[in-house]
Amino acid sequence: MKLKKAMACVGATVVFGGAALSASAANNGFAALQGIEAQPLSVEEMQAISGQLNALDIAAALTAKAATLDAFPKLQAAVLKLAAFYTTNADAINALFMKLGVYTAPK
Repeated sequence: MKLKKAMACVGATVVFGGAALSASAANNGFAALQGIEAQPLSVEEMQAISGQLNALDIAAALTAKAATLDAFPKLQAAVLKLAAFYTTNADAINALFMKLGVYTAPK
């Protein structure tokens, strides 16, 4: 149960922290970017560079990472446990991502 609460806190911190950082950057601007012309990306370009934010893709990425951690069995076990958590709770996690407007469907 403590792991679930910790993961929920970490997930919320990442999502809201990133949103706050981007809002802060948008309001203050960056002096290093002044004078640079920019154009918006097309939908296809945005989809090509954006990651997949859904529980099943996160679980798959964690499982793939765990496969590279043979030298660290305790870390490997923890990463696999986290992947199992995302798989088990995929519906609830994806519902939260949808509510926040950051969900992307798995490919």
